[in-house]
Amino acid sequence: MIHIVIVVLLLGGFLFLLRRRLIQLDLLFPWLFGIAVLAIPSLYPGFVDRLGDWLDILYPPLAVLFIVIFLLLGVIIMLSIGFTRLRERQTRIIRQMAAADLDGQERALDEKLARGG
Repeated sequence: MIHIVIVVLLLGGFLFLLRRRLIQLDLLFPWLFGIAVLAIPSLYPGFVDRLGDWLDILYPPLAVLFIVIFLLLGVIIMLSIGFTRLRERQTRIIRQMAAADLDGQERALDEKLARGG
């Protein structure tokens, strides 16, 4: 019973963050996928034993730990990709702003030289 409460509280927490615009929807999907994947073993205890047998793990609860590690690595990779894209956009904007500022300075200098000053 407690596992269902935990899953519902996690989902509620993420939806709260989404409504408050503290997290964006595209960044929420990996977390929701992770919750869904972890909810399956918690709802079906026999699933963990079958997964442990299938993966040839002697202590089946370790299979859940491996799933958690895999999911966390996936989330970290997705967030790193998003961060990299954001950094590239920021660099592109800074370059455009610098080029526009340099053009403005060059025009001001050309006008000043044209006036003879």
